[in-house]
Amino acid sequence: MDAQGETSPSSIADIELPEIVTYVSPPVAEQRLVFLGSDFEKAGLLTLCDVLRQAGVQSLDYGSYGLESKPSIRGFTDETVRVVIDGLCMNNAQSGTFDFSTVNLSDVEKIEIVRGGFTEGTEDEGAVGGVIYITTKKSGLGRVFTSDTAVKSFFNGNFPLDTVVQSLGFSAALSDKSFLEVSGRGAFAKNAFLYESSLGGEISEREHSAVRDGTGNLRFTRWNDGGRVTAGGWIYGGDKETPGVEFSANKGRQKDLNWGLSLSSFTPGVFKVMNFSSNFGLFCSDRKYDDSYGSSRHKLLDFKGAVSGDFYRRGIVGQSAGLSFDLSRLNSTNSGIHLQPAGVFKETTKLFFNEFLSLSVPLAVKFCGKNAAFVPKIGLAAKFSWIEILIDGYRMVQFPNMDDLYWEGSGYRGNPDLKPEAGWGAEAAFNFKNRFLPSSVQFFTAFYEKKIAWSGGSPQNVNSAFYFGVDFNVQGSFFGGLLELKAAGEYLYNELLDKSNTLTYKKRIMWTPDFTGSVQACINLKTLDFSVSAQYTGKRYKSNLNIDFLEPYTLVNLCLNLKVSKTALPYLKADNILNSRYESVEGYPMPGASLTAGCKIRISAPSSSAK
Repeated sequence: MDAQGETSPSSIADIELPEIVTYVSPPVAEQRLVFLGSDFEKAGLLTLCDVLRQAGVQSLDYGSYGLESKPSIRGFTDETVRVVIDGLCMNNAQSGTFDFSTVNLSDVEKIEIVRGGFTEGTEDEGAVGGVIYITTKKSGLGRVFTSDTAVKSFFNGNFPLDTVVQSLGFSAALSDKSFLEVSGRGAFAKNAFLYESSLGGEISEREHSAVRDGTGNLRFTRWNDGGRVTAGGWIYGGDKETPGVEFSANKGRQKDLNWGLSLSSFTPGVFKVMNFSSNFGLFCSDRKYDDSYGSSRHKLLDFKGAVSGDFYRRGIVGQSAGLSFDLSRLNSTNSGIHLQPAGVFKETTKLFFNEFLSLSVPLAVKFCGKNAAFVPKIGLAAKFSWIEILIDGYRMVQFPNMDDLYWEGSGYRGNPDLKPEAGWGAEAAFNFKNRFLPSSVQFFTAFYEKKIAWSGGSPQNVNSAFYFGVDFNVQGSFFGGLLELKAAGEYLYNELLDKSNTLTYKKRIMWTPDFTGSVQACINLKTLDFSVSAQYTGKRYKSNLNIDFLEPYTLVNLCLNLKVSKTALPYLKADNILNSRYESVEGYPMPGASLTAGCKIRISAPSSSAK
């Protein structure tokens, strides 16, 4: 994790083919928090949600492995937090969300988190709370086989071995310019953890929450003159029991079959004026759901594309421009059959006045169905030898999703007359380049209105709110890398501003904690890595009336990686060692202490084409 957005080499570096570019315009005022594969390994991070919690981001969790989790950044959640994978925004057009369980962390090279809505890139312009950029791994020279086997126990005598996860991967050079990657992951989780009942305090076993799922990836890459073309496909299948709240008799069953095909290219030096990137994909999400209210099926087919050009800097001016689009067809038993086009055109001009001062002006026009909006932004950066100061302001616009517009069923009805949510935000970040303890502090504020809320069985544009807070990040490496310390977190204050509702006016928004944070210490020895981490989530009100609240909780985790050989890395991960009894979302108990044991295997050999 790097507060300054810089990357560091992995502990076991691969020989990789770099993208040879003539010029890439650097970010000016965008603040990114970066996690690399080596960070996943040292802290024992096994899922995308684990990474977000390590970054000090709130996660709204409805259970253990494979069950629903939603990131909340600065009090914003669901579709206001965008997920971009290799240049394509992957948020679901029906619900606006993204299923984190479909990501195999073994395939991820790095994860970058941008808090807020200021982004300079040309990817989908939908961020309000933030953006999570995921970059998948690129093939290296040689043939590499990887395996990761993990088993977890919640210390339940009825099910001593609760969860089993197996990941496999293989990559090889087919020629000196062509590479193939294949990977897969399968898992079974009973999720029968013990928890303390909210009535009487007796210890109970979570039932009806088993998950069986798996994912597979295939990718072919061809390099030529510093450019590349990549074609790939993936598939995800999940069979999940989805329990209701603690004492609910309504137990659901969810079956997912998702797949995608993608084609991307990177071409440097086009007409000797720019570097050109393109990404296209066809994606299908097919979900069947059953519970006591009946059955439903939701099939969403998406054709996504994004093209962008990064122009060479001429004098003090740098520019980039891009177009992204999404054509979605929904066939849902609850939302009907609908075809929805959406897209964004974005241009960013960057002015580099001197080596210290620069200005970034991203401008975007976006549309979705019958809605359209202009989204201007501006950012100023002053970068000196010991400090960077980044100041930006931006407009935020979020269009209603298909469920908001068209849903029918279970006593709920969508509203086709909804207006887009909108607001303004601003940030001031201070990055301190201390040699031993680099850190950053980012102050932010936002005003947001026409927030879509489901009330009385139908959504309405009712809420407006004010936000203010502070993000921080600090890290340090000591004794020649023997000890690493990292911390990240967020303080948030918000209040509702609807004077028409005297019961909630000036009250805090439900589910938003006053503080979330994470700290980690890692000891790196020749024969082992040992880390201890803690994540804190503060008090959250159960409703906008601010009467009852969920108690704060702290999760303390340990991870031990044993470097027994160059090919094998056994590890142990102990989560929630204090056995905290807590709820991330009201009515959904979460696990106490657990122990995960696993082993990563990596076998590499030079390919015949590389000899």
